[in-house]
Amino acid sequence: MGLKEKFGIDLGVFKDSPTWKALGIGIVLFSIIGYAGLSMFDFASSGYGVDRDNIRLAPDFEVETVNRSVEESGYVNETGWFQLSDHRGKVVVVDFMAIDCANCHLVQAHLEKKIDDWREYNGDYEIIVVSVGMWYSVESLNMLNDTFGDPGSDAHMPWIVATGQTDSVLKSEVIHSGVNSSEVDLNDGTYCIEAQVNNSAKEVSCFDIGQGLTDNDDLDVDTEGIDILIEEGSSVNFTIETTLEGNITWELIEFTRGDMVEEYQAQAIPVALVIDHEGYIVAKESSGTPTGGWGEFDSAVLAAADGNAEDMRFSLAEVDRSAGAIFTMGLLLGVLVYFSPCAFPILPGYISYYVNLGQREDELIEAGKLESRMPAHWILGGLAALGQLTFFAIIGVIVLGLGSIINLSGVLHYFALAVAILLIVLGAFMLTGGTAHLLGFVQKLVDKYSTTEMDEKFTPRRNMYLWGIGYSAASIDCTAAAVIPFIAYLALIGGTATWTGLAGLMLSVSLLMIAVTTVVGLGQQRFINILRRSTGLIKAIGAWMMMMAGIALTFYLTQPELIASWM
Repeated sequence: MGLKEKFGIDLGVFKDSPTWKALGIGIVLFSIIGYAGLSMFDFASSGYGVDRDNIRLAPDFEVETVNRSVEESGYVNETGWFQLSDHRGKVVVVDFMAIDCANCHLVQAHLEKKIDDWREYNGDYEIIVVSVGMWYSVESLNMLNDTFGDPGSDAHMPWIVATGQTDSVLKSEVIHSGVNSSEVDLNDGTYCIEAQVNNSAKEVSCFDIGQGLTDNDDLDVDTEGIDILIEEGSSVNFTIETTLEGNITWELIEFTRGDMVEEYQAQAIPVALVIDHEGYIVAKESSGTPTGGWGEFDSAVLAAADGNAEDMRFSLAEVDRSAGAIFTMGLLLGVLVYFSPCAFPILPGYISYYVNLGQREDELIEAGKLESRMPAHWILGGLAALGQLTFFAIIGVIVLGLGSIINLSGVLHYFALAVAILLIVLGAFMLTGGTAHLLGFVQKLVDKYSTTEMDEKFTPRRNMYLWGIGYSAASIDCTAAAVIPFIAYLALIGGTATWTGLAGLMLSVSLLMIAVTTVVGLGQQRFINILRRSTGLIKAIGAWMMMMAGIALTFYLTQPELIASWM
């Protein structure tokens, strides 16, 4: 029994010129749509969380490293902790990443390619690299060490590796100021009083109020001629004595800690930053595959090392937990999710599938398998969007409900890889006519929930909903790196902002899916009229593009070093 009799596969299609014509058309469409998607991703991510009007120092942080004897030596304290402010006078490249984030590995492949050149660069300031794990709720420091710490591993990072936490960022704010001595009511916390006479050096005295807190004694500064005498109680009384001539002024500074993801606007990873020798951010990259390449980022590193990056400085946007700000964050994150590097290979397949549905409309109605015309474009797009949201809702439940019980790290990568391989298989069967004879378990799954033109009744609404689920499933390895931290972040802040953030994310993804479907739908009739007699060509284009999506995604997930070498 041959392949055609057993599986319905006809290899003779490869002898037909329309098959290869379809391949050419598919490559062109796939390239155009893919590049447009990546460009949209770059455009959205480049402005995410950036403030170029009010330039401030990068938030200081201290993180626990894997503390290896070579890679971290000389850059951490005796217990293995790295603090950003301890390295003023150096250029620090910070890589916010996770183990189970394919796009992050592309950033790391580029860092590995450049690290030796940066270390040998004869600039005014040393260049160091630190990678910080941002999925700290599910990826422990030991997991980071097991993955990146072994010199014999392909994933080895020959630079500083650490994990962030919800209290990693060190924040300070002047909350009171005045002249001479004073009495101030304070909540539990850690504080410092800075006092000076006219323009003298500052006397600094630190203290804490409450249990379980530690004084910032290392920040104390003893200035000759000025003494701060503190009496702690329900309020803080302090007397400033001086032998110097002039007016005494003081500032009371409160020290707090912040969440790494929130303070560094890293809800969507990867994020790579260049921090210059004075502590200012001068470059940011949010993709392992920037459409313009890594040239601009690498140039910023060398400019900072030469002390010539002052004009490049910008700040991260100040944290705003208001409902409106979180809603806007959700909207922008939706754009990043929809056009993420893992999702863009699937977008051409989605578009070709939708066009293929419209092309078969008259045929299905005539055969009695479709009772009426296809639903409006926006309805089908909305159903696909609903499928996306359903999938991410399931992921959210798994992360928040099972994350503390089951170690999910590593699962998403292999899940995305399995879907990519399935796309290749489905495309190949579609091209050779063997779709109806696909592997038994796959066919049963498809038959149970979706319909084809071979069934008695065709259900385009259900199919578009299922395609939306498949779109999200195929892109999970990138989109999860944005969605999971965002969901965890919303759970952390609580209140109205949690629901407005989710609403923003859902609205953004939904509107984009509806918009893409509608735009394609408005132009599909002309396309269909031209190719109405070319049913086989349209089907072949869709099959080739589905296989391209699977191949591109498989390559993306398994060959980060090679991809990085091209950027």
